[in-house]
Amino acid sequence: MEENKTVQVEEKVQDKGLSQIQANEKRSWWSIAFIWVGTMICIPMLMVGGIFGGTLTMGSIVWATIIGFAVCCLLMILGGIIGADTGLNASMCSTRAFGMTGSNFTMALIIFICEAGWFAVQTATCALAFNTLMLQFNVNFPFWLSCIIWGAVMGVTAVYGVKWMSVLNYIAVPLLVLLCAYGGIHSINAAGWNNIVGAVTENAMPMPVAISTVIGLFALGATCNADYTRYAKSRGDVVKATLIGVMPAALLMILVGAIMAIGTGNYDVTAMFAGLGLPIIAMLVLILATWTTNTGNAYMTGLAACKMFSVKDKNRPMVTLLCAVLGIVLAVIGLADFLNTYISILGAVVPPVMGVVICDYFVCCKGKKENWSPVRGVNWIGVISWLIGGIFALLETLGVITVFSSALDGVILSFIAYWILYALLKNTKLAGAGEMTIEEATAIAK
Repeated sequence: MEENKTVQVEEKVQDKGLSQIQANEKRSWWSIAFIWVGTMICIPMLMVGGIFGGTLTMGSIVWATIIGFAVCCLLMILGGIIGADTGLNASMCSTRAFGMTGSNFTMALIIFICEAGWFAVQTATCALAFNTLMLQFNVNFPFWLSCIIWGAVMGVTAVYGVKWMSVLNYIAVPLLVLLCAYGGIHSINAAGWNNIVGAVTENAMPMPVAISTVIGLFALGATCNADYTRYAKSRGDVVKATLIGVMPAALLMILVGAIMAIGTGNYDVTAMFAGLGLPIIAMLVLILATWTTNTGNAYMTGLAACKMFSVKDKNRPMVTLLCAVLGIVLAVIGLADFLNTYISILGAVVPPVMGVVICDYFVCCKGKKENWSPVRGVNWIGVISWLIGGIFALLETLGVITVFSSALDGVILSFIAYWILYALLKNTKLAGAGEMTIEEATAIAK
């Protein structure tokens, strides 16, 4: 009886880490879409909307958002199809393009660093919102303790995996949408639609920079879609879950951020909501928004750590908790203070990873699962191609060179570089130490 109880508990908390998702484990596309909707409804979206509100015309905001997220969705769909076809998460999907060993210090390491950083930033934001809420009741709550409490809550939620993340979003997302809609409507009524639309008559930010900002904001999400779409039943489900889960919510949140910033005359997210005259509700919105997003950050950090350190599936919950602890420490020491620099670097070096992975699967493997298999060791062709695209994009971000959009340019360049180098060097030692089966690659997880 006790043994059966233990098995039941394990089944409730355990999603697979590195091992392959089987056909009977697939889930509905709308459950995946809802996870992305919850991810879109977050503080960074409102922050970018606030920045755009002071630098772009309303029409330019719409177009920059649509174009930027169209690029992100294209990368997400292509990467997500690989996950749905193979049943593998994002890190494992890169094990041919970069090799089993190479993927540990490219795809998995990038995801780990980025997601751990975002978890820290969102934990700090949630802690500040909670402390502001407590001040309404004359309670001065320590920032470090608030980080520990809320970081632990979000880390524990992530331990319960995709299933419980969906449940959380089912509850939180409708409420957050209503509250954000209220903020937008209140701002329009207070300032007047004509005044909001006419607040900026000429773009102070170039459109390529605005598009890069959007792509950089969601750079990591564009690479990690396979973590969720490995549960998708078909390629069509990947497309539906991605487009419906990402585009509408992203456009809504950035526009609400811009409208509220213009309407309240304040570009700080907390001050935006406080300016609506609803401080308690405002802080609850911020807390819920960071909770839904940060659960995904912790979940994907744990998956990446499992790949980096070859952790077995049964230990994924503990690894996720340890990643949450790391994020809490980073939150307490103030990583959020360097948010702008952090986003700029992510936008440059992360998207080119997908240029390599997508080229490998859809060009070199002709988009067929049967042609794809992990590669032993390091595929230096992939690593070099990523470095070419990433360094070029970083130089664009620093203003050393200018083409169009650093994030998009990096993806295109890494894609072309891999295509050419693979055609020339695929039969050399640079392409890794030979193919292996998916079962061999995932055996360490079982």
